[in-house]
Amino acid sequence: MAVIRAVIDTNVFVSGVISPKGSPRKVLELAKKEVFKAVTSILINHEIFEVIHRDYIYNKYGLTEEIIDDMASFLYEGAILTEDSYKIQKVKKDTEDNKFIACAIEGEADYIVSGDGHLLNLKHYRGIQIVDANSFLKILEKRVR
Repeated sequence: MAVIRAVIDTNVFVSGVISPKGSPRKVLELAKKEVFKAVTSILINHEIFEVIHRDYIYNKYGLTEEIIDDMASFLYEGAILTEDSYKIQKVKKDTEDNKFIACAIEGEADYIVSGDGHLLNLKHYRGIQIVDANSFLKILEKRVR
């Protein structure tokens, strides 16, 4: 059985970093254990680091550069990194969301894991399923059985 590939949206990734409990954290833990292969891109990584460094997030959740170094190590060495060479304009209401679809296509991902309504409303695109963190965990659970 082929290894599942999934793009983790910024909101799920950041939630998983700042909250010790919940589905986003479980998704990150399973990615680090390579239960599935995370797919990301340079643009997505930049967005994750921009969000995580916002004062109200960095300070409120007691983030440290050590935590951020661990994130960087995972995103640049533990994940499949695409180069943003694919462009798409599927999401019109929030064009920033298109980078997740483009990354999924370029990285041959099976899923996009997101908490973003613009993406979740699509449900799927070119065979890529777009699901929330809870649904993705259920999919992984079925595969592991």
